Amino acid sequence: MIRIIATILLGLLLEPAVQVTDPTPEDLLEGAIKAIGGEHAIESLESFKLHGMIRLPDGRPVIEVDLATFTGGKVLAVQTFVGIGQTRFGSDGSTSWEENPSSTNTQVYKLIDDKTLSQKVKQLNWIEWLTKLPIQLEKMKVQGETEFDDEACWILHIEGEGKFDSGEQAFFSKATKRLIGRQTIEHTNNGDAIVNIYFRDWRPVGDLQLFHTVVFNRDGIEVAIVFDTIEVDSVDERIFELPNAVIKLRDKK
Repeated sequence: MIRIIATILLGLLLEPAVQVTDPTPEDLLEGAIKAIGGEHAIESLESFKLHGMIRLPDGRPVIEVDLATFTGGKVLAVQTFVGIGQTRFGSDGSTSWEENPSSTNTQVYKLIDDKTLSQKVKQLNWIEWLTKLPIQLEKMKVQGETEFDDEACWILHIEGEGKFDSGEQAFFSKATKRLIGRQTIEHTNNGDAIVNIYFRDWRPVGDLQLFHTVVFNRDGIEVAIVFDTIEVDSVDERIFELPNAVIKLRDKK
């Protein structure tokens, strides 16, 4: 019996080690989508609404944020700058616009293109940024492991669009599969600055699991967006109707 056990142990010791390979970008994105509820739960959403506050490092509120989206490219966002004023932007699915205060305290409307609208939405709706990452698959590469926001993560590098744009890195938790942050480099007159973005405070929203805090860390200074309300499929579609001033601008084109 001892001889048999020794033979088995020797065989195990001589067995070639299994080589663990890094996941592919497709693996990481698929895991992240499943971690927040799955592709079906995301694609079945008709509308999305959030309310939050941007706060400075000392906790002082500076910008109140309201954002609603609806299928068909409909968007309405309101940003209230505490003690200063308010700006808005939106789209009824075909005409996009923004509204800003003028120097005479009157509101000025102008039409914007789809690219500008998309950039504005991405600054507020990081869930949309995640769900649209697969569109950039051809520009992605897994670059090994690291620790980010105190979690063991896989690093996904996303190439930039130009030779002066070094791109960004996204970080996926090895334990939960969630996308827990990203890192970009800002090119400024004073040199490059690293900006880390952390997605925290994950909680259920309907059939989804979503983060409720986004923290921006630039050179050690942190600014946070804290969402106290995130709702799905509860938006009244009528809120996306164009303001009269926007209708007049559209009809003049």
